[in-house]
Amino acid sequence: MARRRLSFWEATAVGLGNIVGAGIFVMAGSAIDEAGPAALVAFAITAVLAITVGLNSAELSSKLPDVEGGVYSFARATLGDTVGFLVGWFRLISYAVSGGAVALGFAEYLTGFGLPGSWYYPLAAALVLVLSYVEVRGIKIASEFEKWLVAFTVFGLGLTVAAVLFFGRYSPSNFAPFFPLGSLGVLQAASLAFFAYSGFNTIATLTPDVEDGARQVPRAIITSLVTSTVLYVLVVFSMLFAMSWSKYGTASNPVSLALSAVKAPGPISAVVSVAALTATLTVTLSLIIAGSRTTKQMGEDGLLPSYLGKGSKVPTAVIAAVMLASLALGNVETIALVANFGVIFSYMLSGVEVAVTRKRKVPGAYLARGYPYVQAFSLVVSGVLLLGLGEESLAIGSLTLFVGLVVYSAYRSVGRELRGRASDLPRGNV
Repeated sequence: MARRRLSFWEATAVGLGNIVGAGIFVMAGSAIDEAGPAALVAFAITAVLAITVGLNSAELSSKLPDVEGGVYSFARATLGDTVGFLVGWFRLISYAVSGGAVALGFAEYLTGFGLPGSWYYPLAAALVLVLSYVEVRGIKIASEFEKWLVAFTVFGLGLTVAAVLFFGRYSPSNFAPFFPLGSLGVLQAASLAFFAYSGFNTIATLTPDVEDGARQVPRAIITSLVTSTVLYVLVVFSMLFAMSWSKYGTASNPVSLALSAVKAPGPISAVVSVAALTATLTVTLSLIIAGSRTTKQMGEDGLLPSYLGKGSKVPTAVIAAVMLASLALGNVETIALVANFGVIFSYMLSGVEVAVTRKRKVPGAYLARGYPYVQAFSLVVSGVLLLGLGEESLAIGSLTLFVGLVVYSAYRSVGRELRGRASDLPRGNV
């Protein structure tokens, strides 16, 4: 009996579940805190970058449709085992640590319903454990689960915008000064916002499980990015419309703060809070899916022990364990900055990877337009955002890079034979 494959809309839902939940309901407040009203500019900059990287990923997923590792598999196939391992190493850490940040957002919104504050960390931990079990049960179950939750999340975001604009009152002071923290603040906010947009890679990891994946996955990536960009700009604007940017701080429930500021009716706030719960729930699930599948692909490729390969339940347990450990970092902005180095580093290489496949004439069902300018843009702007993460994130990222090289060298030195090489990249006429 043939296995059931995901539809275009189910694949899109998985990506939207990752993008929308992290960006709006958890990280938007931190981005506003960094840039003030200019957070709108930061989200716009990041949207353009995310779409260019999304075009790169769409092309790569159509040329390499039989791998599950997403950006890791793209890097390994085009740039070799060493770079592939480092990208996979960063992605695994980013998936797991990001999951911890979003799980804390879930707990923050849930305690807003009157649950004791002492339940904050236990609730986040319980979410990670339950969703890890859902992922183990199978990708089809997980995608069906996400499809409906994402629909409700989008409804909740639309209700948020409508409620703030209807019950709030425009105050010019909320948007002035527009650049209170200067260009550096915008750069740091854009770096934070990229944490939110990165969910489209989850779709790329699902390519083998999507019906006609080589054609449908690129469509799903672009659809999820355009949809999330529209939602992001509308909701960030409504949050600034609701109250002064200086009041958001690093709170992990910024949408609730905005609704409270305009004194939105209780039923509306309750519906939006439930939508926030579903959003943070779906993004946590998406991160677990992407993390476990990347681990399995690395095990299958021989870059990690073979017992982590396809069919194993161990990768899900490993990702869940790191997520649980990352809860100790506490502040969602700190967690995002730790995760973002690996996210931006891996996407920064996507333009180079497309160039390699073009040079080798690898066939694909989708070719990104604007070559090579789009690819150069994604490389340069990603590098700028990487520098904008700040000294702490750069230090942690550099240390993580060094540790990754040590782990990779140690694994190679004990005589593990790696299966497959970058030279196995298919060739043909584009």
